[in-house]
Order: sequence, then structure tokens, then C-alpha cells
Amino acid sequence: MDRRKFFSDGLRDLFRDLMQSPVGRAVDRQLHGISNVLDPRGLDYMIEQSQPRDPLPEDHYARPPGALPDPDAFEKACTKCGDCETACPYGTIFQLDFRSGPLVNPESVPCHLCVDYPCIQACQDGALLPLQADEVPRFGQARLVQENCVNHPDNKYQRRRDSAGRQRHCTECKQACPVQGVVKYNAQKFPQFADFCTGCGLCAAACPALSIAIRIDPDIELTETE
Repeated sequence: MDRRKFFSDGLRDLFRDLMQSPVGRAVDRQLHGISNVLDPRGLDYMIEQSQPRDPLPEDHYARPPGALPDPDAFEKACTKCGDCETACPYGTIFQLDFRSGPLVNPESVPCHLCVDYPCIQACQDGALLPLQADEVPRFGQARLVQENCVNHPDNKYQRRRDSAGRQRHCTECKQACPVQGVVKYNAQKFPQFADFCTGCGLCAAACPALSIAIRIDPDIELTETE
């Protein structure tokens, strides 16, 4: 056996298992939150990727929960004070500059759909309004990049193993989804996202794939920032 390959494979498996553990995911979430403060384009933009992508266009972003749906009304109401940004416990909300107002990029740092929505409570300007009972904010639509999914045959080495050492199919996105029934699996074990997906990004954050396997396509009508 090639010793170099043996050790490289071992380190890769060790790192993968660490990042898929509760501790590893907690560290990953904190790093993304910190990176949102350092650069609002997100950690994936700051770290060189094997497949580099262009900077995200401004309309990739969404507004925080409870935002007035009409862009003009939101612009008039929001004073860009940053109170909602400060109130968010996950570093999800940010501002690109003094003109943009509060934004979220759930593909990079997800919205955790807090029970009490501290961002809304912090807004004193009427730009973020309380949600109705059982109402869930909508940011966009999750979309699978199938070739990067852990359940793709080419990526089986990324899968976790059961107690018997057998590889098992990944269901992390379904387990992370806060809305019941959004994520279902087809015959090939690929996740399918229903059209009532909120686009919160929790599935993307939970995805253990080494390359980005879940994208969040924004709702353009909710993401105008001018």
C-alpha cells in the first residue's frame, strides 16, 4: 500500500468526520458568522475554491424576516440603524454599505428562524414587522447541485458509516430543514426541495459535501436593494 496515500486518505476521513460532528458544525457556524462581519459576501467568497465563482450580484441577497415586501416602502421605513443586525445571534444579517440596509445571504450564513425573531423585535422603524401566527419568512428556494451531493455515486467516499462500517446515504438536509415535508428523496436518494421551501439555508449549512451541493436561489422580488 502507498503510505502517502494511506495517510492522506486517513487525514481526509478524520477531517470529514470532525466537520460532520456536532462540535465541528458548531465551529463551522461560528466561523461563518464571524466571516459575515469581516466580509458580507461570506466565507465561501473569502476562501479560494477549487471552482472559483464570480462575486455574488447584489440581487442575490434577501431582506431579514418580517421585511416590508414592497422595496420602496422598505427603503422609506428603514433607517439603516443596524439594530436588527446587532440583535441577530447568528451573524446572519449584514449591510454591504451605508446604502444597502440590512441583508441576508442564507446560502452563506443561514437564518435560523428564531422563535422570538430578535431582529424584528429590535426594529423600531416599522421596516420589519411581526409575523403572523405560523407564518415563516421566505428568502428563496433551495436547489440541489446533484454532482456534488454526497449521495452521488462518485462521492460515496464522503458518506458516514454505520456501526458496522457500512456507508449510509446522507439525510442531513432533511434533518436540518425546519419545515416539515420540504425535503424528500427520489429513487436515486437525491433530495428534492418542495416549492414551499423557505430558502432559510439551514439545509445548505448542514450539508457535509466537500463541494457546495445546495444553492439558495433568491426570490428576486424580495431582494431588490435599490
